[in-house]
Amino acid sequence: MKEKALKTIFIISLFLISALNQSQTPDFSMIGFATLNGGTTGGEGGQMVTPTTFTELKQYVEATSIPYIIRITKEFNTGVDTWVDADGSIVSSDTPGAIATNFGAVLRVGSNKTLIGIGDQAFFNRIGLVVQCQSNIIIRNIRFTMKDVPATRDGEYKILDTDGVTTIGDPDCIGIQADAESIPEAERISQHIWIDHCEFYNENIDNKDRYDGLLDNKNNVQNMTISWCYFHDHSKAMLSGKGSSDDYNRTITFHHNYFYRIYGSRLPLLRFGQHHYFNNFMEDCEGDGLDLRINTNCYIENNYFKDSKKPVFGKLSENGQGLLVNNIFENCSRLPEGISNINGAKSDPLSSSEEFVRACNFLPSDLYDYAGVLTQTTDVPAIVKSYSGVGKISDEYTKMKPASSSTARFMAVENGIQIITDQDGFLSVYAVNGLKLSESRITESPSIIPVKHRGIYIITFSNAYNTQSSILTIQ
Repeated sequence: MKEKALKTIFIISLFLISALNQSQTPDFSMIGFATLNGGTTGGEGGQMVTPTTFTELKQYVEATSIPYIIRITKEFNTGVDTWVDADGSIVSSDTPGAIATNFGAVLRVGSNKTLIGIGDQAFFNRIGLVVQCQSNIIIRNIRFTMKDVPATRDGEYKILDTDGVTTIGDPDCIGIQADAESIPEAERISQHIWIDHCEFYNENIDNKDRYDGLLDNKNNVQNMTISWCYFHDHSKAMLSGKGSSDDYNRTITFHHNYFYRIYGSRLPLLRFGQHHYFNNFMEDCEGDGLDLRINTNCYIENNYFKDSKKPVFGKLSENGQGLLVNNIFENCSRLPEGISNINGAKSDPLSSSEEFVRACNFLPSDLYDYAGVLTQTTDVPAIVKSYSGVGKISDEYTKMKPASSSTARFMAVENGIQIITDQDGFLSVYAVNGLKLSESRITESPSIIPVKHRGIYIITFSNAYNTQSSILTIQ
């Protein structure tokens, strides 16, 4: 009987381990250009802080190069109230149509920072981020909007400071650039940046210039990944390169992002550089989509474009290049030559000037491994809609690292369990009936976790890389 009981326990344990491991998908590890040339670690090794006021937030974010892991647990705004009209001009509260709002702010992110939202409440409400000649920055799981931010009304729509007169920058949710004149030109670079599981939006209005980009990058930007983000209800979504003279070999990966109801353009607009655009889902976008402009190279792979006007196009006279690989178009109205809608919907061809060179000067798989996260094109809509945006990553992971391997070894010792691991993580102890008995954060190796009673236990160790499981008998 004892042997039969142990066999039953072993089978149940294997089933529970399998269920625990399957729950780890999809893989949200860092992928792409941000992993190259030393990788992106953000505030790793620095103090973990949880700001409670706007002043504290600003202090931690703008610290020049001190590493911080900054946990965002709630909405932040300036708290300075005012009223604006539909164009953002400041008006009195009794003006017809006056909109109650508060003044905006721009935080200048210092190097070696991780900003990570906890749960689904992290919200930068009319607070933009600027990365200017900084490096090693991770921004994850935060909602952004500049909706109703007070702004100038001189055609520029610059953000107004709390005095109602001084301007403090463009109304980008995130702006990444490298043109600080105080720095020698050869040192002007922003690099190693990962933006993941964030949400960006404003509002659908007739004035496309009211807000600027949701997430723009300009000048010499290198080794950046934008993944699992949700962009919606806006006009000019994303820009890579500010003009035809912005000639830098920007290296950016865009993957598993959801573009929904972008009514204007720039999904994104690309100039120069090498861009890998894979597993993105574009839906109900009324204007110009992925725009291949001057001397860009883009590898366009396993994306799904649905109910959008002009999902991929270029400017042939500017030699924009894009290689289309295993993409699906559904009910789109204007398509490149030789491309058709999977549902048979009628489409018009691009004009000859809007075509692009069907080529790309690099192969992403030669630069980094992403085969393990490449989603089949038919599955892209469901996967991206389910897992993009905030609230989709575990609260446990307040310290994220590049994709890598992680190993852990477990050993039964007197009155406990010893774990030896090469990475931080969380060790959980389960009874054989699946009841979780304890959970411990592991930051030192080896570590011993006490267990009060003899018996058979299921052990799991989880971190940003994977989950490992084992069965141990405590004598």
